[in-house]
Amino acid sequence: MNMLTEEQIETFKKRLLKEKAKTEGYMDSREETYDEGELSHYDNHPADSGEELFLRERDQALNELDEEFLSDVDKALLAIQNGTYGQCEVCGKDIELDRLEVIPEATLCIEHARAQEEEEHAHEVDRPVEEDVLNPNETARRKELDGTDQPGQKTDAFSQVEDYGSSDTIADSEGNHDPTREQ
Repeated sequence: MNMLTEEQIETFKKRLLKEKAKTEGYMDSREETYDEGELSHYDNHPADSGEELFLRERDQALNELDEEFLSDVDKALLAIQNGTYGQCEVCGKDIELDRLEVIPEATLCIEHARAQEEEEHAHEVDRPVEEDVLNPNETARRKELDGTDQPGQKTDAFSQVEDYGSSDTIADSEGNHDPTREQ
């Protein structure tokens, strides 16, 4: 049983259609042709190419967001057509009127919307696999990767490579003196 009146549903439908038309207009005006007429970019400054790339990427990201929004609007319009607008598509409970007034394209109650958002963001925190192995606190103090701090045991990669030389200067050595001039 839907708590919305026919008048409220019609108002939401008009708002959704207006937002859909406005968003489609933004997408159409954003589809500019970029400067692709030149055969060679040899005489262009690299910043010009960089700006063009930035603008393309920005427009692509905005179009993706707009497409996602339009998909939500179409879903809400379909719910209006089916007579289920204002009800959560997961549990069937009424979506709060305050929520619909702010987000008329909402098809989930706040609890299920939060759960879906958490599920979507759970996959975004994937970090490089190296972070599972490397501990910056260990390597920053030049501890050995096997956990030992025994002098002369060089099991971490930096220590092994340093045996073949480094870019340290005389000033970098302890006591700021040239160890080759010691007698």
